Amino acid sequence: MYKFIKYKDSIELNKFLKNKKFISNGVFRYNFHQNNNDKDQLMMIWQKKNYLYPPKKFLDSHKIYILMKGKLKVCIFNSKGSIKRVHTLTKANNICRLKKNVYHADFSTSNISVHCEITSHSFKKRKIKFLNKKYLKKIKKNLILN
Repeated sequence: MYKFIKYKDSIELNKFLKNKKFISNGVFRYNFHQNNNDKDQLMMIWQKKNYLYPPKKFLDSHKIYILMKGKLKVCIFNSKGSIKRVHTLTKANNICRLKKNVYHADFSTSNISVHCEITSHSFKKRKIKFLNKKYLKKIKKNLILN
């Protein structure tokens, strides 16, 4: 199966997203993979400023980020929720690869960022571990202040 988005389609999609309430929850995803069983996962993600999905680590796959628009911070955490490292993705520095077994989260520092995420596990069979929820409040506070 092949999926393509032409440049003119991406412009139309951006216009559509600006006019809709998709962003009310902070994020919109377009999947290029065939289905949730496909072992190669590729998503294009439009993300609102400061939207944060809980930190997690993949036990079975690495992850690649490719920034297309805006600015995105990719944060690495230890098991107690402390930030170990922050990678800021920009137009000049737009790719980041995370190894498996690394707690991470990303958030946009621009009004909207657009990035692709690539993993090599199926969505349904992925082995994922979320960071303990008790650290989430601390993480949100630290990220917004940085």
